Amino acid sequence: MRVLLIGDYPPPHGGVAIHVQQLHRFLRERGVEAKVLDIGKGGRPAPDVIPVRTPAKFGLRLAGFLSAGWTVHVHTSGDNPKAWVLAALAGVPGPRAPRFITLHSGLLPEFLAGSVARRAMARAALAGYSRVIAVSEAVKEALVGCGVPSEKILVQPAFCASQVRPGPVTAAVELARARRSPLLAMAHHPSPVYGRMQMFRALRMLANELPGVGLAVFGPGTRTPEFARDARETHVAPLLEDLGELNHDEALGLLSRCDVFIRPTTHDGDSVSVREALTLGVPCVASDVCARPEGTFLFRGGHPPDLALRIRQALAEGPAQVAQPDAGPVLLRLYEELAAPGLTDWISTRETQHAAQ
Repeated sequence: MRVLLIGDYPPPHGGVAIHVQQLHRFLRERGVEAKVLDIGKGGRPAPDVIPVRTPAKFGLRLAGFLSAGWTVHVHTSGDNPKAWVLAALAGVPGPRAPRFITLHSGLLPEFLAGSVARRAMARAALAGYSRVIAVSEAVKEALVGCGVPSEKILVQPAFCASQVRPGPVTAAVELARARRSPLLAMAHHPSPVYGRMQMFRALRMLANELPGVGLAVFGPGTRTPEFARDARETHVAPLLEDLGELNHDEALGLLSRCDVFIRPTTHDGDSVSVREALTLGVPCVASDVCARPEGTFLFRGGHPPDLALRIRQALAEGPAQVAQPDAGPVLLRLYEELAAPGLTDWISTRETQHAAQ
């Protein structure tokens, strides 16, 4: 079996890109020939990852894989027109090439609700896919509302628990750990969706009770004038550990060393970072703006006092022991359903061999 994954690939280390990277690694570790068409803004060389930066190159590369009968799995957000153009292009019916698509964004329902034309576009774009993977029930409901058959949709979080492997802890993380107790952590992005201001306001409240508290912030946009202004206006600048952009393995290293991981987003899907924290046995506090995994401490979105309260609760109670899902085996079975006869035994043999290693 040969599987082509289409989507963003790190860097940058966003949720879709991380899932594509981890699924690619999962498949390769199980002896599956797997490649990635990287349509993101990365560029770092990686085995079997093919960067495509123009529509023409994308079309040519995709046509070659389709004609050779590769199983194709598209990964996109579904919350903007560009995502649906990609879905439509990769989903054009063709011989001998089973098609799958995972729709990742928690903003997808809101986007599709915006107009009849968007819903018609989504229904047409998904017509050529054998199975549609929705990362949440809300995403599935929105797709069914567009006319996509319910039996065609599988709800499966975009997460591979077996691939959560922290890298070495950097010196900056160790320094932050040494001088902050408790040490909180938050993934940052300049978009207001990531909830920077409510996190800063909650942090200011916590500092009145926990004088040693600090917040490790990592991700893009932490060294902009806007970030500095917000930190200054909320009086939290002395409490911050600005780690800049981290590689994914380094980010996991930070998560493994912090006391609480926080996801204060105003909109969200099935966050990879939330599940990573829970997999690593780290308490996680997240907004209630969407369905969250069991074991997450939920706070009312947009309410800093409740966020501060839940952080104190997480520090007091510690992590929940909850197993997280692994999409790898599930997706491998889905690919198998449309693959050549006899592949079932081959896959079972490979899984048995891998488990024995």
